[in-house]
Amino acid sequence: MERAAGQVEETGEDRAGSWQWPLRPRPEVAAAFDAPSSRWGPGHRGLDLVGSNGAEVRAVADGVVSHRGRVAGRPTISVTHASGLRSTYEPVTSELRTGERVERGEVIGELVEGPDHCAEATCLHLGALRGRDYLDPFPLFGSPRVILLPTAP
Repeated sequence: MERAAGQVEETGEDRAGSWQWPLRPRPEVAAAFDAPSSRWGPGHRGLDLVGSNGAEVRAVADGVVSHRGRVAGRPTISVTHASGLRSTYEPVTSELRTGERVERGEVIGELVEGPDHCAEATCLHLGALRGRDYLDPFPLFGSPRVILLPTAP
């Protein structure tokens, strides 16, 4: 079955509602996912969630820390989940080490101010990847997504 670029294929823990929001209370979405037309094309490869400097960042689902370090000068952490999906968080500082197990809702780090693309607020950039392909994380939170379909004349 073919699916649109950035669309999550629901398998096991990837189903709608399987992830929990990484910031509490549920954050405002400052910028939505915008799938690029090619791997290196322009787009927005995740969600920007409004937060505050020092906010606790929580794992969206159970998994294993697969990266902690810096990407493009920003502190990042990634968690790989049993389904193979990977969640990425930036700018986030963390004391966790690669290989450590985390549980859904567990604090994995702290949101920090940094060079980000949220103009008027500190925000958490949350990404979802399967292999090297970025996916829209929004459906994993179980929030309904309205899709308008054309009607026949």
